[in-house]
Amino acid sequence: MEVKVPFYNILNMFLTGLVFIGGCLIIFPDTAVALFNSDIIENFGAGPEIVITVCTFAVAYEVGLIINRTGSVILEPLLKSTKLIPFNDNYTLFNQKKKEYSIMSTLSREYALSRTGVVLFLSLLILSAVEGKCSLVAICAVITGIYFLSCRKHAGKIVELMQNG
Repeated sequence: MEVKVPFYNILNMFLTGLVFIGGCLIIFPDTAVALFNSDIIENFGAGPEIVITVCTFAVAYEVGLIINRTGSVILEPLLKSTKLIPFNDNYTLFNQKKKEYSIMSTLSREYALSRTGVVLFLSLLILSAVEGKCSLVAICAVITGIYFLSCRKHAGKIVELMQNG
């Protein structure tokens, strides 16, 4: 049995996790330097780069998965209940329309990516604020806003196709 990891999962999990880890390295540079200079890294012995790389990718995937699920379980219900995004919970109708309009799958995937981006950069914004990094807070706020607008746009197109299609 062949197991395939879809490109969507690689993009949505690994990239999200790597961006979060990279953001944390920027937000907490002293902690990152201390970690890389610690005895733990030196005691790995031969090939520590390989071990560190494999561990980083495993952690990045898990962090990306957690961020993705947070968007689905926490952010989406919050956005729906506050009416910040249009939404239609009729999954049967969605699947019917998906057969009629192939763009529905793309819109759904883009919506999920945008929702994940909101959670990712909102998390980095909060961490930046806690550390008092005002410029990073501003950058993360702008990026979070862009992802939110994208999320709303994709949700709106999906609802429109479901209603009018």
